[in-house]
Amino acid sequence: MSFRITSGILLAAWAIASVSATGAQEPQAAAAPAASTAVAPTSVLQGVYSTEQAKRGEALYADTCASCHGDRLAGGEMAPPLSGPDFLANWDQQPLSDLYVRVHEDMPQDNAGTLTPAQAADAVAFVLSANQFPAGTADLVSDKDVLQAIKIETPK
Repeated sequence: MSFRITSGILLAAWAIASVSATGAQEPQAAAAPAASTAVAPTSVLQGVYSTEQAKRGEALYADTCASCHGDRLAGGEMAPPLSGPDFLANWDQQPLSDLYVRVHEDMPQDNAGTLTPAQAADAVAFVLSANQFPAGTADLVSDKDVLQAIKIETPK
């Protein structure tokens, strides 16, 4: 009889150990998400800012930039135009990061470097909008490395 009890105890211990070991295993890692099929934009002609962002930039421009660059972005005595053929000629084929850095680090001229990265991106979005570059669905980012890959180019 003691053999039956010993066997029963061993069988029960084995069953408990098996269930515990199975439950204690690490869950299988979820399958890696599929690589995004979206291609990063390489041109401002591909809609690199949102309409909402350009509207935020327009309000910022009116408060911070218009006193030097003019209400219509045409420039002033000490400030270059931010729209039109002169602007496009100056910035054509330049990386968007150059314009972003200029706005973020050097503007406004009387209080340089006070714009947040998001404000600088909003201001650049407004400038792109004012130059009739198409809007996209996402906000322009404030990551200089990403913006480096995007060229300002005029439609051909």
